Amino acid sequence: MSLLEDAKDLEDPKKVPTLRRDTLRLNHLLVMSIAAIAPTGCIFFNTIPQAGLVGTAIPLCYVIGFGVVLLIALQMSEMAVELPASGSCYLFVTQGLGVRWGFIAGWLGLAFYGLSIPFVLMLISTSLQALLLQGLQLQLDWTVWYFLLTAIIWGICYRGIRFSLQTDIVFLIFEIGVCLILAIAVLMQLGATEQLTLAPFTVSALPQPNNLFLGTILAILGFLGFESVTTLGEEAQKPRQAIPKAMVMALMLVGAFYVLMSYVAVLGYGMGNMAAFAQDAAPFDTIARRFLGNGFALLIDLASIIAGYAATVAITNGAARVIYAISREGLFPGWLGHIHPLYRTPTNAILGLNGLSLPVGLSLGQLWTPIQAIGFFGTLLTIAGLLMYGLVSLACLQYFRVKRPDHWHWLKHGLLPGCSILAIGIILGGTLYPIPPAPHRFAPIVMGIWLLLGVGVLRFLQTHRPEAIRQAGQRFVADETDLG
Repeated sequence: MSLLEDAKDLEDPKKVPTLRRDTLRLNHLLVMSIAAIAPTGCIFFNTIPQAGLVGTAIPLCYVIGFGVVLLIALQMSEMAVELPASGSCYLFVTQGLGVRWGFIAGWLGLAFYGLSIPFVLMLISTSLQALLLQGLQLQLDWTVWYFLLTAIIWGICYRGIRFSLQTDIVFLIFEIGVCLILAIAVLMQLGATEQLTLAPFTVSALPQPNNLFLGTILAILGFLGFESVTTLGEEAQKPRQAIPKAMVMALMLVGAFYVLMSYVAVLGYGMGNMAAFAQDAAPFDTIARRFLGNGFALLIDLASIIAGYAATVAITNGAARVIYAISREGLFPGWLGHIHPLYRTPTNAILGLNGLSLPVGLSLGQLWTPIQAIGFFGTLLTIAGLLMYGLVSLACLQYFRVKRPDHWHWLKHGLLPGCSILAIGIILGGTLYPIPPAPHRFAPIVMGIWLLLGVGVLRFLQTHRPEAIRQAGQRFVADETDLG
């Protein structure tokens, strides 16, 4: 539907605006999934602690991590084929495990997506502060950038999903292109002197002592957000086919990117220099200066900032649609389900997310240091994301066993979900034990309080809005024939 047709809808006061159907093609969906992962930012930052944990075996971590995440993605894909709607994990779990667990999945999703916004905004803001200080000797506090970026992202997302993703396409091409140029330069120069080796992909590359488990967890964290494309089920063309395809394609591309860039990082920095790598605040800067000069190092810095911007736009769009889906069913305040009559965006949900990110991010950044707050957010996101993914895998197993027994397959809907749940349990255990240092150690407590609050809200809804609880997830069932 065009903007002209949308404008005509304004003349009919009885017509309730909805998300714009059939507006997103496969390339838009692919960009949504990749942008939400923010592969450039993740590889630039996650490899720093990984170097201290596993030395030159960083690429091995990404090979293992990719296998684990692919297990989870297969369950998401199976559910996305069956239930292509904006509710994403909330809808999947509601249909598979019931309304109560579905609400908890949505509650976890609210924390996961909602906290991702201040997490990434703080990363960009502190990077911009350091870049200007280093390049122009200009001291501009990160809080200024935080305010400015929040306003820009709100405006981009308010304007419309297609407009948002078109800007993300441009930025993704730039950031990935910069990284690939660096990779080619490093591999060609080292290849010319016969310094290329497959040792970083082997267990023998691990130092003694090492922590391959934690190194792999950091690799897995780099894939979080891949499922955000499932929130576009009501706006995509042929969503049953396009969304699972886009999600798996994105994971394949990002997985290949991570393996390549982690390999380039190890060889480019020097296999004997991993201790220095772990202490370097910008190791890819160092690599760029060595192989392509100071000017290209500036492009590396810009790529990391742009990656964060693209990720925040994608995450905001995805989170707003989950909130919209839950709100239209009466489980969240109704005003959060408002759709702009012209742009067809969930404007109140977008405003709420960006408005909430200001006090949350700024207060914690001032309470601790920005770096400590970033670490705290990262731990919270890990816990929320893993719990949410675990519920989806369990829902996939139950959904096909009970509701679609004619489609049930022992491998896709039995063994793989079981392996996924086991892997998530192991990773979650490794995230929580041994107890991490402060402020990371407070994250499980905060998540526990958040879950208890969610249970309290659920009990309130069961008492005061029992009809909404009974009808949860049914809105999609009534409309699914329109989704193709």
